[in-house]
Amino acid sequence: MTPAHAHCVKHISSQGPFRIASQAQRIRTKQMRMSVKKTFFILVCTVAFFISWFLYMHKPVIPKVSTPPSLPTKETISNMTNAELEELYYTYVGNVDVLCTNRIRLGKPDDGGWDVCDDIEHRPQPPCLVYSFGINHDFSFDDAVSDKYGCEVHSFDPSMGQNDHKHSDRVFFHNLGISDRDFVNDKAWTMKTLTSIKKQLHHTKINILKMDIEHDEYKALPNIIASDELKDVDQLLFEIHYNPSDVQKAIIEMARGLELLRDLRNLGFYVFHFHPNEYNYFTSKMTGRRRTSCSELHMLNVNQNRE
Repeated sequence: MTPAHAHCVKHISSQGPFRIASQAQRIRTKQMRMSVKKTFFILVCTVAFFISWFLYMHKPVIPKVSTPPSLPTKETISNMTNAELEELYYTYVGNVDVLCTNRIRLGKPDDGGWDVCDDIEHRPQPPCLVYSFGINHDFSFDDAVSDKYGCEVHSFDPSMGQNDHKHSDRVFFHNLGISDRDFVNDKAWTMKTLTSIKKQLHHTKINILKMDIEHDEYKALPNIIASDELKDVDQLLFEIHYNPSDVQKAIIEMARGLELLRDLRNLGFYVFHFHPNEYNYFTSKMTGRRRTSCSELHMLNVNQNRE
């Protein structure tokens, strides 16, 4: 090998390790760039997901309200047969006409518990207030709604024979009933209107108004409607009753119930859940069908929380 050739071989051999190292460095740099791009892409996607989730959860949702079944005039109702009136009553009472996407049961799963709409636009937010009329020694709903949302709850029942007391940190009991006027009844129970009770307790807005007051809804609710107290209520939960053993009385109460529901719908209260009371089923004397004389209605004020 000539000296010149030897020089060339030596030169090539000495450059080999540097060339390999340079290639390895370029590969590492490329890998690092790809890793940074991948990390950045994942970060952007994660941020976009949480922004989308936040906007979805906090958007002003307008409830999807369906058209309720048409209610005939009072004169038409009075001319109906008993069977026709009963069919209309159960069609109207059992109609769910507003969408609640997240409904939860608070309190007992059966009688004593009540459903609340937990959608963001109707969910109680502290400081929140709940009025619960008709306890019968069962505080399961009152305790649950207080624990779930941190609301102040006022429980009312004059039939329990208990004095006013603090049931728990946020639940307060009152030996008091609700009616269409302020008076003491023949059982020595103190009865007051919702307006008088709110004034006594220095309250204004009620997030949830619950009533299970054994036929007295026909006294209390018309007064509440007439006094415009429902404008400050977001959710209305109540049990509607009639006496099936007396056909004539049942007809009167079903007609009154239909009128009551129409007045509530005219104010923007729509049923988001219907729950028949399973302990009050009977065979109707008018239609021969299996019915329940007590129905729990859970309503949303669709005029609340809307721009």
